[in-house]
Amino acid sequence: MLRPIPILALLLAGAIPVLRADPLTDRAIALYNANNFAAARPLLERAVAADPRNAAACYCLGEIIAEPGGERALDEAEKWLARAVDLAPGNETYLSDYGGNSLELAEKKRSLEFALRGRNAMLKAIGMDPGDFDAREGLMRFYAQAPWPLGSAAKAREQAAAIVLRDKARGLRDLITLGRIHEGAHETGAARASYAAVLAVDPRNTAALQALARLR
Repeated sequence: MLRPIPILALLLAGAIPVLRADPLTDRAIALYNANNFAAARPLLERAVAADPRNAAACYCLGEIIAEPGGERALDEAEKWLARAVDLAPGNETYLSDYGGNSLELAEKKRSLEFALRGRNAMLKAIGMDPGDFDAREGLMRFYAQAPWPLGSAAKAREQAAAIVLRDKARGLRDLITLGRIHEGAHETGAARASYAAVLAVDPRNTAALQALARLR
């Protein structure tokens, strides 16, 4: 997922050496944050060519490459995002987005290796920042859609419930989404459990009430 990258956060994460000015990377990140990806990409490519250990440039380049989606783009982006994580292992944003890219790639390739890689990165990211809703939602979808033994409706609900505790409205929407995912997979029991979890928090939730009535 494309996220704005504050320069101060990069410095604190060790992504840009504090004692060395890097105007090329600064300019590229400014373009990236302005969603001017066509102009940012060649600058980022120059930055990583000049300094292969530039984690910020590797991350932004990977995100830009991945943005169109598709197996080829995700595959090319994977190496840059992985390099950013290797260079700045304490940066939770890099780790979370690398995990998300890996999970998308796993779906495209039907790859167990990428699925495990993405899941483990997401779990680690949540351990670093329990409030990373994007990572939790990525894990929720993974657990809901992955085949046994990787998939788990209960673990998917756990991720949505953790979001409810921090952002009630968003978490309830996630539980509704989860119920619909299970409905689409004809997993009626799991769908009912998700809608019931919504009603346990919000007994008058129209979407959950209608869904349960539909399932009956």
